[in-house]
Amino acid sequence: MSNELTVQNTNLPDTVEDLSKFILVGREKLTAVRAEIRAIDKLKLAEGVHAQKVEEAAMLAEAVLDAEVKMGELLKEIPKKPGKRTDLKPPPSGEDRLKTKMEIVEDLGFSQNQAERLETLADNKDVVEYVKAEARENEDIPTRARVLELAARKKKGGGDYDDYLNLHMKVCKELDKMIENITKFEITDYRMDALFENFDGVTKVGDTVKYIESAREKLLSIITELRKAEKRAKQG
Repeated sequence: MSNELTVQNTNLPDTVEDLSKFILVGREKLTAVRAEIRAIDKLKLAEGVHAQKVEEAAMLAEAVLDAEVKMGELLKEIPKKPGKRTDLKPPPSGEDRLKTKMEIVEDLGFSQNQAERLETLADNKDVVEYVKAEARENEDIPTRARVLELAARKKKGGGDYDDYLNLHMKVCKELDKMIENITKFEITDYRMDALFENFDGVTKVGDTVKYIESAREKLLSIITELRKAEKRAKQG
């Protein structure tokens, strides 16, 4: 594609080729920062370090999403059949035809499915902005998967979409509260001894252990489902 096909947003690369590189490299960097955040959590480093990395990841994720929206807009402009554009360079000597849209997309480093997702982002700028604002409010990282998920619900129309957004907020708050309570629970010999010694004939240690194990199973189920969602997002 010609370098004459430029991006109007001055905060993003000027050409579609550079824009594609920005997206692909940006996604790799975002994956790396997410890995750093997981390492920070595992090592239980200072909260400030964690917050700094989350902020870095969120800013990068927003920039990549903006670039993907712009790329989606540009891809939508390319006709599926070659030969209908005047802003593309003619084929080099020896070629007897212009490239198809799919060939152009592949040259930019994207698959057909990825191109379709980028076009979906471009068609749902309001959802992109919502997801970015939602992540900022929750001090979290906006994701493409979240945008695509809400865009699919939006496509079904009206109340279902609004209900879905409300459900998301409700579930997030429930999950955040649960995780916060578990995280804050202190485990020390003194506290556990105090807990054990004050069990009575009605509430027994074994019953409490079963109750906790049941909660643990629920937590493991949540982790499993989140990992499935993450896998779907990576594949999609």
